[in-house]
Amino acid sequence: MFQQILEDLKATFGSKIQLSPADIAEIIGISEGQQANLRSEGRFPIPYTKDAGRIRISVYALAKYLADCCNSDCQHEMKLLPADVSRTAKKSTRGHLQKNWWHLRRKPIISIIWKSKMEDELSAKSGFIRKIVKP
Repeated sequence: MFQQILEDLKATFGSKIQLSPADIAEIIGISEGQQANLRSEGRFPIPYTKDAGRIRISVYALAKYLADCCNSDCQHEMKLLPADVSRTAKKSTRGHLQKNWWHLRRKPIISIIWKSKMEDELSAKSGFIRKIVKP
């Protein structure tokens, strides 16, 4: 996921490695002013540097942050699911599609669907961002 996000950011920003708060505001959904407030409170989630009084965020740090957000969303959804079915229950139903087959394989299926959904949202959002950023 990190590589895909990084490639998309590089396509969006070209050869820029250091981004300004204005550059990332649309991507992370936090305005420049709110970013400044979070930085002053020490709660800004992305590592940044100050260069001659200007705030700079690495494209790599931004990609890592976005990938972590996607992963944490998937993990949160997985925690909401009930506990796994016991091994003996799985063995007794092996090779049979019965009434509750979904309970045996719901976590991997939901995980794949959720990851696909996050990738679709990211590509849709980055496509929108490309339209805004490119002249």
